Amino acid sequence: MKKVGFVGLGIMGTGMAGQLLQKGFEVTVWNRDKTKAGPLVEQGARLAASPAELAAEVEVVLSMLRDDAVVREVLLGAEGLIAAARPGTYFVDMSTVTPAMARELAAAAKAKGCPFLDAPVLGSKGAAASGGLSILVGGEATDLEAVREVLAAMGQTITHVGPNGTSAVLKLANNQVGAVVLAALGESLALCETSELTMSREAVLDILVGTAGRVSSMKKPKIAERNWETEFALELMHKDLTQTLQAANELNVPMPVLASAREVFQRARHDGKGQLDFSAIADLSEA
Repeated sequence: MKKVGFVGLGIMGTGMAGQLLQKGFEVTVWNRDKTKAGPLVEQGARLAASPAELAAEVEVVLSMLRDDAVVREVLLGAEGLIAAARPGTYFVDMSTVTPAMARELAAAAKAKGCPFLDAPVLGSKGAAASGGLSILVGGEATDLEAVREVLAAMGQTITHVGPNGTSAVLKLANNQVGAVVLAALGESLALCETSELTMSREAVLDILVGTAGRVSSMKKPKIAERNWETEFALELMHKDLTQTLQAANELNVPMPVLASAREVFQRARHDGKGQLDFSAIADLSEA
């Protein structure tokens, strides 16, 4: 497949479409703000006048849009991408959307006779511009193989995760981890900077970030195997969280992420997990 349409030229989409051009694909682009297409047109892309025009002339349509509402408008509208596409056109939505939206798109595309994959990405601006994204794919494995060459132009790794909608679950779960880790990191940094530490902000971050990475790597095998043999008891971690919250109160530092985490550990203690390794907190199936 050489004729590719790309819809959505934000920070991510511009880099991804640029990679397709560099790898020799014939790329037609569309964006609501047409001025953003300028750099890609200079590189050889063709600018379509509408989503319908784009969909009618390519073999595979890639979309990288903001949210469910925009995706619905551009792909499912009366003059949108799916309505205008010829049967057999492949659709790959790479936006971060809800699982329900991904399944709705898949149903609409398949009703038109068009294969559909949901394929959100892991990575940010630099990875998009360099072809270093990790791509999570939901849908039929045979459809993935049909467009693998296209996706490989943008991604360093391509992982088939299950049926339509499953990639959206994994992408959102992944983002949740990143968001909560950074929120917790911010709280801990604020606590340290409110105290009388003489260390630099960078030195404190080195310790905190190092701990986040070290604990995740160290506890990964235990979580994967559900092996809760105790190395650091859950009840002791609950004690430390309680003391951290006390220190935060003394320094008048709000720590809502900490407070929520402490409640999760408190519930685990109530459920009889206090003597297990604290990594057992990650297994909600036993809560």
